[in-house]
Amino acid sequence: MSGELTGEALQKLRHDLRTPINHILGYTDMLVEDAAEIGISAFVEPLRKIRAGGRTLLELIQSSLGEGMLAVNAEAMAAFESRFRSRAQTLLISARELEEEFQRAASEDARTDIQRVVAALERLIAMSSGTGESEDAAPPETERVALPDGRGSLGLESGGRILIAEDNPANRDILRRRLEKDGHVVTETQDGREALEQLERGDFDLLLLDILMPRLDGFETLAYIRRNERFHDLPVIMISALDEIQSVVRCIEMGAEDYLPKPIDPVLLRARIGASLEKKRLRDRERQKTAELELALHRLKETQDQLVVQEKMASLGALTAGVAHEIKNPLNFVTNFAVLSVDMMKEVLELIAPVRAQMAPKDGEYLDDLLSDLTGNLDRIRDHGKRADSIVRGMLAHSRGGSGQREEIDLNVLVAEAVNLAYHGLRAQDPAFNITLESEYDGNIPPVHVVPQDLSRVILNIANNGCYAAHQRKLKAGDGYRPTLRTSTAQTAGTVEIRIRDNGTGIPAAVLQKIFNPFFTTKPTGQGTGLGLSLSYQIVVEQLKGTVKVRSKENEFTEFQISLPK
Repeated sequence: MSGELTGEALQKLRHDLRTPINHILGYTDMLVEDAAEIGISAFVEPLRKIRAGGRTLLELIQSSLGEGMLAVNAEAMAAFESRFRSRAQTLLISARELEEEFQRAASEDARTDIQRVVAALERLIAMSSGTGESEDAAPPETERVALPDGRGSLGLESGGRILIAEDNPANRDILRRRLEKDGHVVTETQDGREALEQLERGDFDLLLLDILMPRLDGFETLAYIRRNERFHDLPVIMISALDEIQSVVRCIEMGAEDYLPKPIDPVLLRARIGASLEKKRLRDRERQKTAELELALHRLKETQDQLVVQEKMASLGALTAGVAHEIKNPLNFVTNFAVLSVDMMKEVLELIAPVRAQMAPKDGEYLDDLLSDLTGNLDRIRDHGKRADSIVRGMLAHSRGGSGQREEIDLNVLVAEAVNLAYHGLRAQDPAFNITLESEYDGNIPPVHVVPQDLSRVILNIANNGCYAAHQRKLKAGDGYRPTLRTSTAQTAGTVEIRIRDNGTGIPAAVLQKIFNPFFTTKPTGQGTGLGLSLSYQIVVEQLKGTVKVRSKENEFTEFQISLPK
């Protein structure tokens, strides 16, 4: 490496020389720290001297080739090489002596680490003599447990899932061992592209990212991470032997959390990682709290909507009760007198029979038509009076709610009976009506505490509507369509659920929010009172403290979901 050096060549030389020194300092640090544990306490002092010698080499690089220097002439380079090589050779002699001692007295891990120190010193000497390449050989492989894709947790508040992207195997080894010793789960990659692949597959708390790497360097990797919404908040600490201030500024401007120069100081490494992980935990907690608040707000709005509906129901219930009571008495008079008038018409017919026989044919026919019309009108008054009475009774039931006694019942049996009742009731009214009934009941549902008549009324109302909708679609679609009503039950942690789904005409989105309003119906006049779903909602929500939800798509399906507390 003799000769004048400037610009990028000088910067690269600083980087290449510091990399082996990083190995020397890293492995001697770990050997000193673990000396008692691995049985080399007698060699702590020689190890400290080698570590101190490594720091001296680092200071020599800084003083002779430091960042502030734009160029180093050939004479200065020759002087630097001589001093650097001499000190490195002295350290190599000490390291080889320790290597021989370790062969007799140390563990296999300790022997491997001192071999790495020797190899790093040999590379430094070769580089300073101009006979070696700046590329670092991989450290000897040691057997260790692989950690799958960065997943998992040590169960420690201080531990994190850390991804390392570093092309130098020895640097990765030093970082991994230090981080695992501090309780972190570590995954290693050798360049930016592998790091991005791991990020796609795994879940990490922190990325340690080298700058100079093949295929995809640290700057490009960092830029991609900050553009990706999924990784936007992932803390990234840049690590490199490049100590120029421009590199530090560029990394921070691109969104790096922090920057660590090589050789990495263990205390500084621990402090920076701890601070970054704590920031991430705080951000994660903030996001979690925000999500919880949004969920609580959503539930609050749902509850508010339910309260508004319930308030409307209560007001309408009071109004309905008053109106129904006022209407019922005169309505009874209308119905009763219509029935009485029909009976009286029979007596009239008997009384005028002799007179009818003496009348001219034309007059007799006119009298017959007149009496027939009167009788028909009275029948219609009676029938519509009864229908009006049915509506009034429904209004009263809606206003009063259920008053029966709660009982423990088999939910599956109650649902099945109510659906069958709806089916056979519609079959009795229209022999042409037919529908396929499907069911899937959870046999493990415990008995539920309800008023059986009220819950049965709810199921009956919804099943009736489903059968009606499917039948109407059948009339339009013809033989190619198969009307189906499907019922199912299930249970969750605190509720039991009933689902009733038909494949009928569906409910238009414009009216979906109105279906629980009293007197609202989509059926033709005379075929629905508009009180069935309103009453069902009141029973489930107010009496049973449950919820009713409905999903529908026009001309495809409608599904009601009833949830009741256990």
